[in-house]
Amino acid sequence: MTEDQYLSLCEKYLKGIATPEEEILIEDYQNSQGLNSNLLGDVGANNKERLKAILHNRLQASGVFQQQAPVVKIRRWPYAAAAAILVFISVGIYLVGNKTSSPAPTLSQHTKPVKNDIQPGTEKAILTLANGSTITLDDAPNGVVSKQGNFAISKSSNGLIINGGKGADNLLADNAFNTITIPRGGKYHITLSDGTKVWLNSSSALTFPATFAGTERMVRVTGEAYFEVAKNDKMPFKIDVNGKQVVEVIGTHFNISAYTDENNITTTLLEGSVKVTYKDKSTYIVPGQMAVNNFGQRIMVKQADLEEVMAWKNDSFIFNNENITSIMRKISRWYDVDVAYKGDMTSINFDGSYSRSKGLASLLKNIELVNKVRFVTEERRVTVIAK
Repeated sequence: MTEDQYLSLCEKYLKGIATPEEEILIEDYQNSQGLNSNLLGDVGANNKERLKAILHNRLQASGVFQQQAPVVKIRRWPYAAAAAILVFISVGIYLVGNKTSSPAPTLSQHTKPVKNDIQPGTEKAILTLANGSTITLDDAPNGVVSKQGNFAISKSSNGLIINGGKGADNLLADNAFNTITIPRGGKYHITLSDGTKVWLNSSSALTFPATFAGTERMVRVTGEAYFEVAKNDKMPFKIDVNGKQVVEVIGTHFNISAYTDENNITTTLLEGSVKVTYKDKSTYIVPGQMAVNNFGQRIMVKQADLEEVMAWKNDSFIFNNENITSIMRKISRWYDVDVAYKGDMTSINFDGSYSRSKGLASLLKNIELVNKVRFVTEERRVTVIAK
């Protein structure tokens, strides 16, 4: 199948006049070429030229067109109509100005590998013990990495595990707290002594005691972390967030994003209940809600897009009407690159999704396809240039 033939079938589907046999040809051709099969949604029958240009660029970049059509077996398939929507798989990321009520597009995962590509983040962290010594966890073998008095810290395939022993009240002094720091290009998982599980994103840190005692369980966090707090009615779990707000729970699942280069601290609840306190005011949120602290007079509460909030933990990027500068901050943290800008980025927003397990070049190439920005990458520095 030639490029023009493929585009012609795409156009016929957009107009609603493709036959079932043509829909099957579309599906079979895409399957034979290894194209992404994610559902993207209709871009509109009046966007023929835009669709053609984007498909042309994307497919040429992927090297999927051949002079000879692949062998296609015509067969009955009860979901042909749904499969035909897959003609949009090569559109990639697109401007929010063209957004409809359809699902956000998924960036193609089939760009050819790039030599010397910048690889995504991996599990890496530095543990700073209460005595000031440090342990690079990605270099440490599995097993006990520190044993002090009544507690031990162990590394396993499931991350870091804290085993606090009894009679360790004296370890709760300020100088007895340990800190796990996640650098740019890293992530890590830790299980605290009470069974609470914490997932930490890039450029984040968690300060915690070896064991919890007294009337509350207190930790400190910067950056971004997802908590699954072990329930203890007699001992509330409190999180000091950047020294600017406190989150208090009994047992629940929630995400905190508190990067110092962002304008807000957001607390998003997935399960249970959460109290967010800023200065002398407290706000409660319910599952599906997000508390947004912009350091004004009060904390705002709004409905959250849980898929977007939890994308990082699920090893994905999800951009929902997101400005390119915000996107690049995420990219900078995960790929450990510096970012510079040339031109006005104010109105350049995108929708889309992409796997965080892929190299950086593929992601940048997909963003470039909308013809609003281009990227120049030199070693670990990416310059974003507005068109």
